[in-house]
Parts: sequence; structure tokens; C-alpha cells
Amino acid sequence: MIAEIVPLHKHGNVCGTRHERGGKTMRNLRLFAVLWVVFTASLVGQVTRVSLSAPILKAGPDQISFTTRFSSFVSGSDYRLGVGTTGDEIEGIEVELTLGDTPLSKKRASFLQGFASAYFEVEEILVQGFLFPSAELPGEGEEVAMKVTIPRAEADRLGRLFIIVAKQFGPDRWYIMDGAEINDSHW
Repeated sequence: MIAEIVPLHKHGNVCGTRHERGGKTMRNLRLFAVLWVVFTASLVGQVTRVSLSAPILKAGPDQISFTTRFSSFVSGSDYRLGVGTTGDEIEGIEVELTLGDTPLSKKRASFLQGFASAYFEVEEILVQGFLFPSAELPGEGEEVAMKVTIPRAEADRLGRLFIIVAKQFGPDRWYIMDGAEINDSHW
């Protein structure tokens, strides 16, 4: 088979044979298909991933408080949510949970959240928060609001606070699915 030679491009470059152009077209189509699949999969992942809203912060002379909302929980999974630091437990903390307008009465627990460097520049966070087993998750379209109040002196002492929602991926393996940091520059 003899390849047909195509005339020179206007800049003097050889455009190549018809066979070479067809190969480039196929490579471009394959690349486009792969990128389309990756892009579409990333959109689906975003829709079904638990998230938290940006915290709304109120700072006063004696205390700071913030509220954040958690939504889009994926059924069949267990979650932990809360606020923590890299050092000591937060002293004098008050936390209120609501589902819509209904207060939730859940027992607050402390836990060490590892694998935190994906969201924050720290390896682990000592969190005070709540466990949401899959059977107790909010329904589709519902949000859990968490209002946290901390004495101003304690917030100043700690300097940085981390708000997280983590999902369980195995018997002692929890990964942060979304998070936010507030620090003394915010209050």
C-alpha cells in the first residue's frame, strides 16, 4: 500500500500522510473519551458526597460561636462529625445539634481523627463530636446543623479549630470527607 503524501503546510511543515492523520484523530478521540469518563465520574462523586457548609462565625468579647450545616449523607455509611484541635480537648465547649428545627439529643464523644493531612496541614485532630450510624442518618434533602460555642480565652489559647465530617471505611478507619478550619485571624 502506498501512502498519499499531503502538501506542505503553509509554514513549510509536512502535514503527514493520510494514515498518520487518522492515527492522531483516533488518539485524540480516545483521549477525549477518557477525559469525558473521568469528568462525568467526578460530577457523580460530588453529588453523592457528604459536605459541610462554610461556618458562620460570631465573635464576642467573652465567647466565639459558629454554626455549620452537614448534608448529602450517603445511606449505608457511618459518619462522625465534630470540632477539634491538634492539642488538648476544648474546655468549656457547648455543642447543639438540630435536624431542621428539631434539637437532636446525641451523646458527645471524643475521638482522634487521623489521616487529616488531606484537608489540613496536620496529621491528626482530637475531635469532640458525634457518631451518626447509617440507621440514624438524616433523610435525603435534610441537614444537620451544629452550633458550637467556646469561651473566647479558650479559643485564643488553642488558636486553630477544625470542623470535620468523616466517613467510616473499615473497623477503625475513618477518612475526612469534608472539613473547614477557623483560626484566631477569623475572630
